[in-house]
Amino acid sequence: MKHVLIITGGHLNIEFAKAYCKTLSYDKVFAVDKGLEYCQELDLIPDYIIGDFDTVRREVLQYYERKIQKQELSAILQRHPEKKDATDTELAVTLAVEQEAEYITLLGATGSRLDHVFANIFLLKMAISKGVVMEIADETNRIQILEGNSRSHCSICKSQQHGTYISLVPLTEQVEGVTIEGVEYPLTDATIYQMSSYTISNQITADKVDVSIKKGTILVVESRDALM
Repeated sequence: MKHVLIITGGHLNIEFAKAYCKTLSYDKVFAVDKGLEYCQELDLIPDYIIGDFDTVRREVLQYYERKIQKQELSAILQRHPEKKDATDTELAVTLAVEQEAEYITLLGATGSRLDHVFANIFLLKMAISKGVVMEIADETNRIQILEGNSRSHCSICKSQQHGTYISLVPLTEQVEGVTIEGVEYPLTDATIYQMSSYTISNQITADKVDVSIKKGTILVVESRDALM
């Protein structure tokens, strides 16, 4: 299994998601709790339905349960208890990793619950530690991760940039050997530090930006200002 699209139950702008999904080539769709409602709105057929189902509307869940029972849908439904040691989203990402996904796109992973947002961002680190590239995307941000002893390089074409800005956010105390080319403020073999905003709000000036690091862990965030 190459590319898994996970739709989870945070904020999701449906118009953005429709357009973004058209740019993807995915092999499996995982619907996570309220993400099942989003799948229905997006006309996506889930391969797995995962969660404790405390946020999805009951009638939506029952609709898919009936389709599975009638063998009109081949999805596998995994029901988990509400009291557990992992979020529904983590369970979905873990399942995708176990099924040897090479790339994961996570939609619906942001919103007003900052505890869930931060937990989802750190799932990027869990995935990359297993050799799986993962991105989180919404209408104003796309987030990837680089790790010096794993995936240490990424390229972004200006024509495919997700917004106006590109920022590097250190997750480790320091990140060494940081090189970023094709931007307004390039760096070569620099060291950046966790408590600094030094590498926030750069802009792509060339046809392609290249980011690489030698040691440490960093978030690569493409972003735009929200429309008011």
